[in-house]
Amino acid sequence: MKNLLFLVLFLFFFQTSYCDVVPENTHYYGKCVKIINIDEFPDYSFIGYIKQVSGDHSTESYIINSKDCIHKGYKFNMFYIVAAKKSYLLNKNLDNLNWLEDKNVLKANISIGSEGGYTDNDDPMSFLEEQYKIVKLTKTRIILYKCKELFEYSNGEPFSVKEYAYEEQSKSDVYPFKNDDRVIEIYANTKIFHFLLALLVTIFIETLILFLLFKTKYKKLSITNKLLLITGFITSFSTLPYVWFVFPAFITSRFPYIVFSECFAIIIESVIIYKLLKVDYKKAILVSIICNVISFSIGLLINWNSVYDIILNFINS
Repeated sequence: MKNLLFLVLFLFFFQTSYCDVVPENTHYYGKCVKIINIDEFPDYSFIGYIKQVSGDHSTESYIINSKDCIHKGYKFNMFYIVAAKKSYLLNKNLDNLNWLEDKNVLKANISIGSEGGYTDNDDPMSFLEEQYKIVKLTKTRIILYKCKELFEYSNGEPFSVKEYAYEEQSKSDVYPFKNDDRVIEIYANTKIFHFLLALLVTIFIETLILFLLFKTKYKKLSITNKLLLITGFITSFSTLPYVWFVFPAFITSRFPYIVFSECFAIIIESVIIYKLLKVDYKKAILVSIICNVISFSIGLLINWNSVYDIILNFINS
């Protein structure tokens, strides 16, 4: 029992992917994106503009530096790179500016993704750094291109580098993000698929645990199979959408997100179990804890490749 508890805690602190369902035969890799020649344009400030997917559609703006990794927070946030003359931004609050409509603001010609991803298990890549350069500034745009990729590996191989030459993509100054405000574009099909897969797995695991508990340890309560099945469906449907799509919009740090999400799931599911199965509240809380600890632990084990990569990187560093 102590060994199992240690394993759960170890995976809890070292996992890196919010318990998403990892695509089959793949592993996660981290990513850092930089614009490396910002200092060549001293009259301009370059801004990362984030439109969050929370209910009030709040925004966030920050200064991009050449040595820092670009970030957009929650994976479904919309992200833009813009620039303006430092003299224009003097004494202005960045978060109060309308970056997408202001005629004094330049917008990037391309959209840059800052998230990590998944790669085939045959590929030992564990981390990717993408470097971009500013080619020029036009009247309306920042002309960017990807100039270099640096790959790190988890099997002891030395890092490798790919370099790219700039190719003129377009001679137009049309702002390319004018239609990006449509909410329909926020959720990629692959994300929805992973959520549905995670939902099915969670329903299966927690319903199976309910059957095992109430057909063995609590069999004297004589709860029907139909009621157990309904309870398993309702508990998962009532919590997992919030864990995937709501809480990450407000809690961007991994540890607080996990703690809050799991506490939320345990409380809500214990109430549902208490109401539907007509058991005392102590038993309902215990059953909810067991269901969530086991399903959470299985999610961590599914992400074991990410944990393994972290350990290898630490050993090889």
